[in-house]
Amino acid sequence: MLTLISLPPALGEPSNSPFCVKAMILLEMSGLDWQPRFLRIPEGPYGKLPVLETPQGAVPDSALIQTWLEAQGADVFPGFDGAARGMAHAVMHLAEDSLRLQLVHDRWLDARVWPQFFPHVFKDMPDGLEAKVQESQRQGMTWQGIARYSEEDRCTLAEMDLDALVSVLGEGPWLFGARPSAADASVLPVLSMIDRLPGETALRGALRARQPLMDYVARGLEALYAPLNDRIYVSG
Repeated sequence: MLTLISLPPALGEPSNSPFCVKAMILLEMSGLDWQPRFLRIPEGPYGKLPVLETPQGAVPDSALIQTWLEAQGADVFPGFDGAARGMAHAVMHLAEDSLRLQLVHDRWLDARVWPQFFPHVFKDMPDGLEAKVQESQRQGMTWQGIARYSEEDRCTLAEMDLDALVSVLGEGPWLFGARPSAADASVLPVLSMIDRLPGETALRGALRARQPLMDYVARGLEALYAPLNDRIYVSG
């Protein structure tokens, strides 16, 4: 049996990391037998999670896990031609490298969210650690640039991403047609975690104002999250 080492559940999510949830959904899509193992402090080859333990060794990073699963025969882009797969790859990066940064900012630096978020992340950790980690996140996000924007400008950028997802989704139940794909495994956790931000941020408001995306999240929770919750309950 494969073991996925993941950050633990929080705020109704199977993991507090969208990359860990993405890997869980991909594993379910693969049909391979797997189980979760939760760690509060990331570790592994790159000092981050998820990491998939396989008979051939540890596979770090959700994108590399996807590649490994495909090498085992998993079809996580069902019916895609090269152009559709290229578009899906671009949409996945939109979610992971743009919208996710907005999520991270609001979780760690927004005063309406952080006091409610950190108890879930730092449960059973040494006193004072949360302040150090938060400051480290602040420095990293300032260096990256997302923390330099006003909330209004951050929201403007986020709305561009959200509108792009609305356009890609169109009338379909999933981002690229009638069946979920790796693109949904990537995008769904980011949107769900934005929706579950424990504070009234502009980012959360922008998502909730776009009903097609809220309907998409509801479908994803029912179809893609339910099997994960069953595994987490059994493992816990």
